[in-house]
Amino acid sequence: MFKVIENFLDKEIFKKVKKEIDTIPWYYSETTGMENDYSNYLFYHSLYGNKKVESEHYFNSILMPVLGKLNFNYLNRAKLNLYTNRNKHIKTSFHIDNQEPHTVALFAFNTNNGYTEFENKTKVQSKENTLILFPGHLTHRSINQTDKNIRINLNINLKDV
Repeated sequence: MFKVIENFLDKEIFKKVKKEIDTIPWYYSETTGMENDYSNYLFYHSLYGNKKVESEHYFNSILMPVLGKLNFNYLNRAKLNLYTNRNKHIKTSFHIDNQEPHTVALFAFNTNNGYTEFENKTKVQSKENTLILFPGHLTHRSINQTDKNIRINLNINLKDV
């Protein structure tokens, strides 16, 4: 159903990409997963959406090394998500990223005790330089971390046709 790929990027490439994270301007969102889910908040940086590059520098320096290793026909959306430590695990609403058939590629920038949970109760821990690939119709949710100050993921939605 889904695939977990550890050490997704070459070690040196990952170090360069991860260093870029320190320079990103972050934007606040009071909802997570679904528009009306106020259970937690996050900070994000949109790289690609609405059929255009929304952050050219980070599109090239962060997204392209990951995209270059994926097999797909069409990029639908790509954004970085940053969760802060709230001193308790907060389970957001189950959701799908969009209604169209797509594949989700979720890339973790740091190891922490946060995770992605699927509706069937499967949990995939947030582990540095690990990519999770799964069909976009699988309902999932994000659970923040309690052991690190931040949890950063790159969320990519791809279409095969």
